[in-house]
Amino acid sequence: MIKLALVGKNISHSRSQEMYERLLGEKVDYSLLDYQEETEVKSLDDIFKESFRGISITYPYKKHFLNDVTFSEQSIKKLKAINCIKHEHNKYVATNTDYLAAKYLIEIEIKKNPSQDYIVLGSGNMAMVFSMVFDQLGITYKNFSRREHGDLNRIKYCEVISKKTLIVNCCSREFVFDSELPANSTFWDMNYSFEPHEKLREAQFEYREGDDLLYYQAKFALQFWGIKDL
Repeated sequence: MIKLALVGKNISHSRSQEMYERLLGEKVDYSLLDYQEETEVKSLDDIFKESFRGISITYPYKKHFLNDVTFSEQSIKKLKAINCIKHEHNKYVATNTDYLAAKYLIEIEIKKNPSQDYIVLGSGNMAMVFSMVFDQLGITYKNFSRREHGDLNRIKYCEVISKKTLIVNCCSREFVFDSELPANSTFWDMNYSFEPHEKLREAQFEYREGDDLLYYQAKFALQFWGIKDL
């Protein structure tokens, strides 16, 4: 049985194992390495002693191992955030499959809705991923963050949005979106399985969970680890 692990904080809600098993069609021996403090995070040498084929990294530790790895691509190195590591040829190699999945899905969006506008909410790692994707694809977008704009629920989105718009929510789970959006907008929520946002499914705008990104993130991770070319 393939052994994989996830490093993060408060990760009991993770659906990664579900995605890997769905893609592979078999059970996965999956460990949640839940560390409440960064000082508790074990070294890669210690983690990989458990014979994991690969490990995933999630919030808030995507920068923790930056100095311990080499990168699969220089463009990903620029993100300064990693979410997948493998042990190969006596070194640790890292990538960011959030970026690979985001780029794949945004390219699909562009083909489906070539004139659509885009808004990114947040300023953390995932917001940086989508910003980099839009920049590389030459797509203009707006970015609103609590750091720069304060309470994002006070923004008058119905005045900001004039046509079909995809809002990518990259804020942490500390932020609960509770604002009006026009009917021609889609709220794409990277906080999947987030109970406070369940009420958004009843709103006039389209609510979309970010589990599609989770699916492709898992797909690209399995390819990166050399487990299966899907």
